[in-house]
Parts: sequence; C-alpha cells; structure tokens
Amino acid sequence: MLENLIKLGEALGTEVKQSMDTKFCESVNFEVWVSKSILYLENYQKGSLITEKVKARYRGIENINNYDFYQFLLGSLKAIRDFEYEEIPVIEL
Repeated sequence: MLENLIKLGEALGTEVKQSMDTKFCESVNFEVWVSKSILYLENYQKGSLITEKVKARYRGIENINNYDFYQFLLGSLKAIRDFEYEEIPVIEL
C-alpha cells in the first residue's frame, strides 16, 4: 500500500500547474491521494511525529501553497518506506 501511495504521488507530478509565481496542485486526484495518504499514516504510523506533522500542515494549506505540502507528504512517505525497509540511501548534495 505504501509503495502504491508513493507511485501515485510521483505520478501527480505531471498534474502540477504553474502560475506566475508559484506551483500548485488542483485536481481530484491530488485530494484523493492526500486523503488516502493521511488515512494510511493514521492507521500504520499512528501517533508518530511524521503523522502529526502531516496532519498539522494539511490543516494549514490553501490551494496557493499546496505544492510545498505535496513535496512534504511525498518525501515523508518515501522516508517511511526507506525506514521500514532499512534502506537509508546516501543523498549526494
């Protein structure tokens, strides 16, 4: 399930729109992905700091800043996957 949420999130990258000064997500698919992701976190990562941060940031998003939330949620799901599989990749900066 987690891997499917990550793949769906990555696929949503093609639906990102650009205004003059910001990127945003504006689709039913985005809302479905966010809802499913939060439900997953509440069921499988209940009480974790990541889950609480996701929920807090979700409460504060608006359409104008939801791209940052999209990146945050996708990154959080990937971090959970890596942790569960004990695969912490080295990221070169």
